[in-house]
Amino acid sequence: MSEPTRIDELVSLILPRSRLPKHIRPSLLLDGDVEPPSMLAERVEALRELVRRGGRDQPLTGRIVSSRDVAKHFMPRLSPDTLESLWVVGLDAKNRARVERQVARGGPASCLVAPGDILRVLVLNACPAGIIVHNHPSGDPNPSPEDIALTTRCVAGAELLGITFLDHIIVAGEQYFSFLDAGLLQPKQR
Repeated sequence: MSEPTRIDELVSLILPRSRLPKHIRPSLLLDGDVEPPSMLAERVEALRELVRRGGRDQPLTGRIVSSRDVAKHFMPRLSPDTLESLWVVGLDAKNRARVERQVARGGPASCLVAPGDILRVLVLNACPAGIIVHNHPSGDPNPSPEDIALTTRCVAGAELLGITFLDHIIVAGEQYFSFLDAGLLQPKQR
């Protein structure tokens, strides 16, 4: 192996060098085609995600007044991704983001998640309202029957918990679909 680069040194700081395979240069783990050792797979994926985003992620701040605010924030992060992921945005009483958390990551055409996974984030962070955001790597932002069913179940569960479910937004490339804007979701007044 040739002399280590600065990237090799950085990766070695984040991932324990003693657990890296001897035949793989640390910087090669950033390549999505390289299969990381199973004991480091989660850390390697997190590091790859950080590199993909380039450290540019800013938290969603300020009062959210439209689906466009949320879509604009998530498009740069989710649109280039080749795998579906689902995020929850928890809001305070004035519709300001209190928390944003990825709750599921799936394959190129689906992402399995239970309503409890979504609602748990809102309950544990004392959020009186929430929004779901996920991507469609296919480039088509229209909801699937599974997306509609998940939204219906989340709204029903949120109602039982006294949480207002405001929207479900699907981003795909430079487009997005809002359940609220399309009239598929009628949130209860808070």
